[in-house]
Amino acid sequence: YTGGTTISGGTLIATHVNALGTGAIDNRASLLLDASGQFAVTDLTTESGGNTEIGAGSTLQATTLTQKSDSTLTINLNSNTADPVIHAASQVSLAGTLDITGVGDVLDSDPASTDDLDTFTLIASDKTIAGDFEKLTVAGMDADLADFITVDGRIDDTGKQYELTTALTWYADRDDAVTDAHGTFNLTNADGSFAVNTVLENVDATLDPDSATGWDGTSLIKQGAGTLILNAENTYTVGTTISGGTLVATNVDALGSGDVTDDATLELNTGGTFDNAISGSGQVVKSGDKMLTLSGTNSYSGGTLISGGTLVATNVDALGSGDVTDDATLELNTGGTFDNAISGSGQVVKSGDDTLTLSGSNTYTGGTIISGGTLVASNVEALGTGDVTN
Repeated sequence: YTGGTTISGGTLIATHVNALGTGAIDNRASLLLDASGQFAVTDLTTESGGNTEIGAGSTLQATTLTQKSDSTLTINLNSNTADPVIHAASQVSLAGTLDITGVGDVLDSDPASTDDLDTFTLIASDKTIAGDFEKLTVAGMDADLADFITVDGRIDDTGKQYELTTALTWYADRDDAVTDAHGTFNLTNADGSFAVNTVLENVDATLDPDSATGWDGTSLIKQGAGTLILNAENTYTVGTTISGGTLVATNVDALGSGDVTDDATLELNTGGTFDNAISGSGQVVKSGDKMLTLSGTNSYSGGTLISGGTLVATNVDALGSGDVTDDATLELNTGGTFDNAISGSGQVVKSGDDTLTLSGSNTYTGGTIISGGTLVASNVEALGTGDVTN
């Protein structure tokens, strides 16, 4: 039949794609499209107080789609991989509530980086999408979804598609995202890692008091046993806390401009000058082939591992108070007394014009080069076991 369908009370369930004919649908109560395949109608309008549900495996082709204020559109994505779920040849007008279930069937719950964050098209219009949903609810995401990933829905930049997306919770305060913003990256799996390739900048973390997380919008916390990799030149300002696992910085500005509290492992796989102050009970690892300079007065106590490239200390306290394992090159371009114990297969280079004293009983084997200033050994074993080039 072609004359249209009006649902004025109760619930109408369509279990065949042709059950509603081809005419317009005016839903003032409850409509469930519950058949595998595509329903095709001219216009679908959900009036205020009405609920239209697209069941798992169902899709809808319409000329227009209209969701009135106080209406609800429910989309069940369980086993539904059709993209988009709803296609309109003409105008789409949105309002009311969008309720999405079965999200875990279409979005990756365990992405490896921000480059892998998913987008799934729920509604597509050949013309434009006017308005927006006033409320979005999401259910059915995999329980293993990382807690620093948020699921959100929004109209894309073309104004023609309404998309379901995953993104960082760091930015979840924007666009009325479903998940509250917070600055914590919790990777609980020791073998797991996540790479952030987008810039982390200060954000407005002022939230509704009923759901406030207490985050200031300007600091990062790394928790859990896994590895978090920061690749961008980040601009957040208040500081970084590493309470578990490993935080890898592949950009000298990856940790913003604030101090670093390292109570686990900070790995610097980059070159340049790192001048953020480092404290805490954790270890610092210098990896990669580049030359990295630590210029701050640091107080971390977990030791330093140089596994690649050159680590330059321009302050006698730059390497904190722990032992140094040098398996590449440690360059000391500073004066004063350096009393950290040095071991490993690498070499030590004394550069610059200052006078530096090595006071420890050191066991490094790669030799010592004195290229500038004066190197004083106040212990017969201060220069390790390798040759000395003066």
